[in-house]
Amino acid sequence: MTPMPLPSLIGASPSATQLLQLFNQTRQRTLKLAQPLSPEDCALQSMPDASPVKWHLAHTSWFFETFILEARPGYLAFDPAYRTLFNSYYVSVGDRHPRPERGLISRPALDDILRYRAHVDAAMSNALSAGLDEAARQLLILGINHEEQHQELILTDVKHLLWKNPMRPAYQTQWPLTAIEPGPARWHAFEKGLHEIGHAGSGFAFDNESPRHCEYSQGFELQSHPVTHGARFT
Repeated sequence: MTPMPLPSLIGASPSATQLLQLFNQTRQRTLKLAQPLSPEDCALQSMPDASPVKWHLAHTSWFFETFILEARPGYLAFDPAYRTLFNSYYVSVGDRHPRPERGLISRPALDDILRYRAHVDAAMSNALSAGLDEAARQLLILGINHEEQHQELILTDVKHLLWKNPMRPAYQTQWPLTAIEPGPARWHAFEKGLHEIGHAGSGFAFDNESPRHCEYSQGFELQSHPVTHGARFT
């Protein structure tokens, strides 16, 4: 299934069905990133600025539970202790487990975290079926973007973790991971001068992407697509 791009959904006032589809796609993508890893891989923390994959899996569920589900009548938290254990920097929510010590959380086990995700996913599906007000819908969109951030963090954190292993294990043995020949590269030139930067349009943006403002930049070029390991340059 091809993921629906989030900005187009927002601009079109997405329906509950569309939001649920995007939510499920995002949640499944996170699980897929963890599939090549063992429970031991998911529990380790390679440095204070990184987090275990198990923590990422839990924290992204914590977001939806804390900011959407807890406000819904009749919702029962999977485990009240998770509210502190998997908080990150949300001071207004309450206490947080120290970030440098996330790798010491041997329990709950990975299986418990996967059950936690399933619990949250089922409750979110019910909430969307019952109807979310506009504030909750915006929190859902924020939560989806938040989880996509953590998908990037899962990859960067686990790559650093595996690099520190003297056996140099691969995250994924399938090769290549990307297309060898992505197509001819085109370069887009940008002249030096004052340019507007920051969020533009009506789609989603994080608060640090605004306000839009002018900055002076030197001339530069951007390639039409990202570099891959199979790219050819002349």
